[in-house]
Amino acid sequence: MGFSGSFIVARADRPVTELAALRSSPCVAVWWARNDSWQILQALPGGDPDVSIVAETAAPVLVCHVVDSDFVTVQAASPGGLSWQSVLSPAMARDYGFPEKWIGDPDEVAEQAVAWAREAGLHPTPAEVRAALVQERDLFAENLVFQLSHALGFRFDGGVDLPKAP
Repeated sequence: MGFSGSFIVARADRPVTELAALRSSPCVAVWWARNDSWQILQALPGGDPDVSIVAETAAPVLVCHVVDSDFVTVQAASPGGLSWQSVLSPAMARDYGFPEKWIGDPDEVAEQAVAWAREAGLHPTPAEVRAALVQERDLFAENLVFQLSHALGFRFDGGVDLPKAP
């Protein structure tokens, strides 16, 4: 059994764990990294937060839900209205019976993702974004989250395990 949970990428002046969207969710934060005001949080499921974080932060957000380390659903939104969705490890998602309309055409999704990243002030690499969208998982689909986030222009180094709640 693999990892099932979420990765939330958001821009905020305070730790994303303090956002109302995360505090009101029963998800459990387990790992966190930051690069300036951009942050990535790994959380265990239990009513994972969604892209409503955009309204709270007034900034773009990327939410990736990992399913048993097999595939990842991806949703992105921005205050300017740019949004997109897709799946990482699409063949595995199809094996699960995931809807084709969610997976999308990789060229179209890559174009939307690159526009979203540019609106977020990032410097995406379009060919790498497309490659991440069609790449199948090696061992763990969650590795594709980092491949995609890097291709979009995020640079998260290190990271820390978060203390477990009592």
